[in-house]
Amino acid sequence: MDLTKANKLKIQSNRREIFELETQINSNKAQVYATRAVIEQNYTSIMRNYSSTFLGNHNLTTQNTDNLFRNRVAILTNMEVEGEVEINFQESMTNEANLDFLEMQATVNELVLEINNRMSEINSLMIETNKMIMNANQASVDFNSKNLAINKRFLNGEFHPSKATSIANKQRADKNQKRCGTIRDIANKNAKKLKSLDKKAKKNSMQVLLNAADISKRRGLISDNQKGIMENQEEVARMISSKIKRKG
Repeated sequence: MDLTKANKLKIQSNRREIFELETQINSNKAQVYATRAVIEQNYTSIMRNYSSTFLGNHNLTTQNTDNLFRNRVAILTNMEVEGEVEINFQESMTNEANLDFLEMQATVNELVLEINNRMSEINSLMIETNKMIMNANQASVDFNSKNLAINKRFLNGEFHPSKATSIANKQRADKNQKRCGTIRDIANKNAKKLKSLDKKAKKNSMQVLLNAADISKRRGLISDNQKGIMENQEEVARMISSKIKRKG
């Protein structure tokens, strides 16, 4: 078989391989963006949950704790005590209450510090991710610029069929064949990663929904706490009023 016919067969084989690659890569592309949509939705839902649980529930719980402590101090301060034993009881209970609430606040501070640290790490990852995207965009710009220049060379007649040789065609066909294999490997790896990532994204979606339900349920418990504390405040107010009347 002469070189021209051999080149023709290899070129046809490459064309078939390229068609199959195009199908696989376009399928991967569709799956990439479908998975990205799920991940973006998860991100939005996670941030909504974060806002609800930290800015909402956490602040409400902290306010409840402050109000509860104020009630406790008011109860202890307005106790009618006589003698050193009762005074010591009152003051030691006040100290104990202070320590209880200070310990709780220290624990909360420790938790918030850890949350802040994690958020800082997430921010660093997002910055690195943005840099990756910027680098990818630059690579696309460079690719487009390079191929725009090639198009101009075609239009200028620099790459013209009349200048072709069988040897150059063979070299190009051989190179294309090798590139098909390399690109196939990349596409296969991408497909495998996509399957794993899609599974993870869907699992995250379910966890986000469960978290949202738990946050809503917990807000109900916080509201119940709040009602109990308000009732407690009313009892404390009555206690103080009663003490004032007795003294009057």
